[in-house]
Amino acid sequence: MEKILKFISFPVVLVVLWTGLTDVNASNKPYLISKDYCTLTMKFFNTDTVLVVSPDSCTISETDRMDIENYVNWEKRQVKPVYVYKTENEVNIADSKKHMLFFGCLTKFQRKEFMRIPLRKRGKGFSFENRSFNGLADAFFYINKKADKMYLCKNSDQLHHQFFAVGATGYPLHIFRGNEIVLTGVFD
Repeated sequence: MEKILKFISFPVVLVVLWTGLTDVNASNKPYLISKDYCTLTMKFFNTDTVLVVSPDSCTISETDRMDIENYVNWEKRQVKPVYVYKTENEVNIADSKKHMLFFGCLTKFQRKEFMRIPLRKRGKGFSFENRSFNGLADAFFYINKKADKMYLCKNSDQLHHQFFAVGATGYPLHIFRGNEIVLTGVFD
């Protein structure tokens, strides 16, 4: 009887261990992906100057400026970066070395070198992987892997960007529809 129990218990233990290991690996994978990206936003703001770039035909409101400059809660030991505001035609080659935050309507940006991102301009909005986001309340947040380019773009100059209400997570891409995040992920 003991031999049978030992024989049965050994395969059972192997199955339990194997099942447990696969569950652990599967549950950790999203965390590992997220962990790689979770410091990008802070890395972006850890600089002496943030260049905020808007389309030539857009005006950044005082509320937008306050949201941008006060998004990060700076501690006393941290140095808050200087925020410089320029339209896209005012940006020069020397500016390309700065951390650049693109803010405003994506469809109004004209310089193609600024739009090397996984989202595309489409009609009155933007698209991502064959999904269109043309509503006035559609917006997105994207940060590149080097954490030197951040995009807070929306479809309407009149609406507040939802990013400031929701904040960043460990992922470099969020697409908003109104007050709802409809897509989040790691995309390059």
